[in-house]
Amino acid sequence: MKIYLERKGYNLSNLTVHKYMNVELGLYSVVRKKQPDYRKGTAHQVFDNLLEQKFSADAANEKWCTDFTYLFLTNGSRRYNCSIPDLHDRSMIASITDKNITSDLAIRTLKKALESQKDVSPDLILHSDQGSQYTSKDFIEFCASSGVTRSISKAGYP
Repeated sequence: MKIYLERKGYNLSNLTVHKYMNVELGLYSVVRKKQPDYRKGTAHQVFDNLLEQKFSADAANEKWCTDFTYLFLTNGSRRYNCSIPDLHDRSMIASITDKNITSDLAIRTLKKALESQKDVSPDLILHSDQGSQYTSKDFIEFCASSGVTRSISKAGYP
């Protein structure tokens, strides 16, 4: 519309033309909702959610959960903290901060947690989200070799 008016000899800014069209003429653009350009397929791996939002435990070292926290430093850089709290009393069992968010950081944190606790239940459940660090082959193998049962939230439910 602005170009059309310029050709007719009227030199107005985009904002002025927009205001005249909306306020004076009552014209508004018609915007269609964008459709996603993907198709939902079948999941490559399906994980069990053993906790099902029951984030409490009757005894210590029965249920743990883990997640990453992004830390923004004053110099503009980032650090990633992987923490494992016990769901019985919400005490922090292990926490490691690193420059990279990798499955190695998750493995090191779980290893530190297992080493720091004496009375770990043989039915220990470690709950996490579906982050790539927790679904990686290395992390899965480490959990299996350590006797830790994994529980993962379904997508979109942290």
